[in-house]
Amino acid sequence: MRRLVLTCCALWLALLSAVERTQAQPSVTLLFTGDLMLGRSLEEAARANADPLFAFRRVATLLQSADLTVGNLECVLSDRGIPARKRYPLRCAQALDALSWAGFDVLSLANNHAMDFGAEALLDMIARLRGVGIATVGAGETLRAARTPAVLLRNGVRIAFLGYVNVPQDGPPFFFRNDLTAATATQPGVAWASADADGVAMIQADVRAAQALADVVIVLLHAGIEYSRTPNDVQRLLAYAAMDAGAAAVIGAHPHVLQGVQRYKDGIIAYSLGNFAFDMTVDTSAALRVVVTAQGVQSYEWLPIVIGAFGQPRMATAEQAARIQAALERLSAQLNR
Repeated sequence: MRRLVLTCCALWLALLSAVERTQAQPSVTLLFTGDLMLGRSLEEAARANADPLFAFRRVATLLQSADLTVGNLECVLSDRGIPARKRYPLRCAQALDALSWAGFDVLSLANNHAMDFGAEALLDMIARLRGVGIATVGAGETLRAARTPAVLLRNGVRIAFLGYVNVPQDGPPFFFRNDLTAATATQPGVAWASADADGVAMIQADVRAAQALADVVIVLLHAGIEYSRTPNDVQRLLAYAAMDAGAAAVIGAHPHVLQGVQRYKDGIIAYSLGNFAFDMTVDTSAALRVVVTAQGVQSYEWLPIVIGAFGQPRMATAEQAARIQAALERLSAQLNR
């Protein structure tokens, strides 16, 4: 009798295990980075070291570990065009090999530097990136193209990415109207999301359309105030619009520093991932690892990094990581009260 009971228990446990395996949902690991500006010091260091992959040498394992790696390219990957009359026109003409080798799958061009060298350079950049298999969002030859999602299939899950930008105008010594880089029905440019009913309607229409193409929709939003640790009203308005329409996550950029994560409905809003590879005075940041299934976000974690000489990122030490994590916990707590 005891043997029979044990046998029945074993069969029951095996059945439960089989049911759990059947019910398990395929998952996709996404890795998001902050701003990528691979020109200036990083380009010079790559040339001086005869190493075109210099920018990502110390974080390649991290970047290549995800099913999909996503970033915001904050420079123009082209040697064409002429610089805009603005304080910091940013170019990274030699960065294609580094981005491809590092494993980037999707790059948002919805930012205030995508048009720094004009429409010809923007379209050249898009063609070069797509030529090596890197999808781009948030900019294009027309507004329709700029609003078109990139849909990628991994582990049986279809994920759609959209990109939008709305940042303040550039200040002195030159005053540059970032909103004038917006794509139109006939002109290349970026997907500019106005901070009004029209901008909200545009994002929500795009998210809903993307839901017909994918299981999960991710919105990449370039907005906020530089060096501010707190999201502004524009970030909140546009992020909430995307989430209310059904996006699983909004991933932000532009402030150059980290901001917190807000749990919103069944998803997350990471308002700013700061910098990742960028020769600025900011020397700490983090990548964000997010696990999704067809039902949306299942988990997320910060992966602290330090930005060293020339803007080259590396993984933070245990002590540095603890400080970065503590700061992120404080910032996130403020958003989730």
